[in-house]
Amino acid sequence: MKNFFVKKSSMSGEIIVPSSKSQTMRAILFASLSKGSSTIKNFLNSDDTLAFIEGCRKFKAKIEIKKNSLKILGTNKKILLKDNVNIDVKNSGIALRFLTSVYALSNKKTVITGDESIKTNRSMKPLIDSLSSLGVHIKSIHNTDFAPLEIKGPILPKDIKINGEDSQYVSSLLIASSLLNTKMQIEVENPKEKPWVNLTLSWLNKMNIKVENQDFKKFILYPPSRLDRKAFRGFEYTVPTDFSTILFPIAAALITKSNILIKNVIFDDFQNDQKTIEIFKKLKAKIYIDKEKKQIRVEKSILEGNLEIDVDDIIDSIPILAVLGCYNRGKLTLQNGLNARKKESDRILAITIELKKMKAKIIEKKDGLVVEGSKLEAANLNSYKDHRIAMALTIAALGVEKPSMIEDVDCINKTYRAFKKDFKSLGCVIL
Repeated sequence: MKNFFVKKSSMSGEIIVPSSKSQTMRAILFASLSKGSSTIKNFLNSDDTLAFIEGCRKFKAKIEIKKNSLKILGTNKKILLKDNVNIDVKNSGIALRFLTSVYALSNKKTVITGDESIKTNRSMKPLIDSLSSLGVHIKSIHNTDFAPLEIKGPILPKDIKINGEDSQYVSSLLIASSLLNTKMQIEVENPKEKPWVNLTLSWLNKMNIKVENQDFKKFILYPPSRLDRKAFRGFEYTVPTDFSTILFPIAAALITKSNILIKNVIFDDFQNDQKTIEIFKKLKAKIYIDKEKKQIRVEKSILEGNLEIDVDDIIDSIPILAVLGCYNRGKLTLQNGLNARKKESDRILAITIELKKMKAKIIEKKDGLVVEGSKLEAANLNSYKDHRIAMALTIAALGVEKPSMIEDVDCINKTYRAFKKDFKSLGCVIL
């Protein structure tokens, strides 16, 4: 278990931020299911990615990992599992949800499990209920609605319903349904996190699968004709920058009143976390985006403003918005973020507890937070083994007079292996 010791810092210089996890994972899965060879460039090499690759290899996708690219030979929509396969997705919620429905297409028995967070904080009940209604034998081995799960298909196609409070449930069913050679209708109750569903729809479109989207409340998937030579064919793809990750160096520069340049930014219309940058700007943050030069420049700023923010579409931004709120002259109200309680940790509770240790003026609400500008103090802080909590608390500590400790930061490898190295290169004192 590694800890960070973080001291007050100033920053300057240039960095390159990692690639998108969401796009990397989808690219790997669709390449694994396609006919022929695919090349994925600029992929995110992280713990989640490696766990997902192993999950795809289980159904006989051939995946070669190179320095900055992946070469994948797909299975042509075949799920070639051996019987009694066990797969450990580690800490990856995407791997858990997506592979559960894909494995359900096979008539072989599979057990899928993960780490403690997966077993206690990532409910599978909506997928269990929907897949059961499609004839799949699926059960929580410990009768908890959580992993480990026992799965044995196949899926018997028919119209189904799914609770859409978490976008991964919906995306999982959309992907599995696209592999069936029949029309499928998915009705979604309580649709949330629509940008992530839209991300999956963009990939289905790339795979030449026709999907009728009725305001995210109903999806109708139409099977490609047997003569369609474009559906699920190998492809080349360059993964864009991760905009949920890019928020951390931007916020760090704002908190430390520093100037930095983020280079080689590959922009992506499907990542909604770009909207969080616009929220930063509403707080008078000096952030300059140059798409032609592929860079984002952050300049010394004084944050000021009162905002009410609906975070449903930017749910992963809650921890860093809470931290930024502590350094803002005003009040931030984050609302409609109930699903943040079901991520790698209960992020609403976790960030509230830890920032209160630093004497933040923060109030926990059922579906969000209220944060007012505060003079933070040093503290010993807990990451909850959640990469976004660990990174957010590290950023918070950069503006505090005395050193703080953040415990158990190995989880940052989930999305940003070079986090410490990159931030130290900008002048941050992280020991």
